[in-house]
Amino acid sequence: MSSDSNGRNTDSSEAGAASAALEPRSNARMATAWGAARDALAAVRNLEALLRNTAVPRSTISDLLTELRSSASALRVAVERPLGSDAATCGVGQYGSARVTELDELLSSLGEGLGDRTARAERAAVLADELDASVDLLALLDRAAAPSATEVTLDLVAREVGRMSGSARGREVIVRFDEAQPDCAAVTDPYVLGPLLALLVACVQASGVDALVLHARCSPRPQFVVEGLRPGDASLPTMPIRVMPWIPPSEAAARRVAAHLGATIDLGPGRGSIVVG
Repeated sequence: MSSDSNGRNTDSSEAGAASAALEPRSNARMATAWGAARDALAAVRNLEALLRNTAVPRSTISDLLTELRSSASALRVAVERPLGSDAATCGVGQYGSARVTELDELLSSLGEGLGDRTARAERAAVLADELDASVDLLALLDRAAAPSATEVTLDLVAREVGRMSGSARGREVIVRFDEAQPDCAAVTDPYVLGPLLALLVACVQASGVDALVLHARCSPRPQFVVEGLRPGDASLPTMPIRVMPWIPPSEAAARRVAAHLGATIDLGPGRGSIVVG
C-alpha cells in the first residue's frame, strides 16, 4: 500500500493504472498544427534570456534577428489561421495577431540597437506570455471542437492537472484540493476538461484571489468549484497547477470550450465552477 498526496491509502497498481488512463495520447494532427508555433515561442523566450544576460554582445542578438523574424512569421500564421472561425476562436486569433505585430516592432527596434536591455527583456517576456496563452487557447479550442468522451473520475482529472502541470510553461499556482467524497465519474474528454479547469483557476486568481481551494463535488451533478481559501480549508493537501496568463479573450474561449463539452461554466469574480455535462 502507498499513501497518495491527500493522505488516503490506495493500491499502487490501481493508482498507476488510473494515472496511465490520462497519459497524453499521441495526436499527430495536433502536433503538426501547433508544433511550429511552440518552437517559435521557445525562440521568443530565448530572446528574453539573451537580453537579460549582459555578457551576450549586441552582435550575437543581431545575428539571431533573421531567425527571430521567421519565428514571428510562424506565430502569425498560427494565430491568424482561425480568423474565419467562431467568435471566440476569432477573438483569440485577433489578440494573438496584435501581439505578433508588437513582437515585430520589438525586433525592428533591436535591429537599431539594444537600448535598455532590461526593459526590452521584460517586454519580450510579456509578449511571450501573451502569445503562449493565445496559442494554448487556440489549441484547446481546436481539441474541444472534436472531443473524445470517456468515463473518468473528478479526483483523477484534478490530480492529473496538477501532475501534468510540472512543465516549464506557465506560472505555478498552489491550490488546496478538496477531493470528492465519495469520488464519482463523469463522461467527458479529460484532455479538454483538465485545461479548462486550469483556465478556471487562472480566472479566479486574476480576479484578485491569491489563496485558492479547488473542490471536487458530485452532488447534485459532477462539478469543480474554485474559490478563495477559508479557515476550514487550511488542512487540505496542496497541489501545484500551472496556468497561463488570463488574457482578454480567455473568458469567451473558456465558455466556448465548455459548450463543446456540454458543460456549464461560471466565471464570476472570486469564484468559478464547471458543472460537467
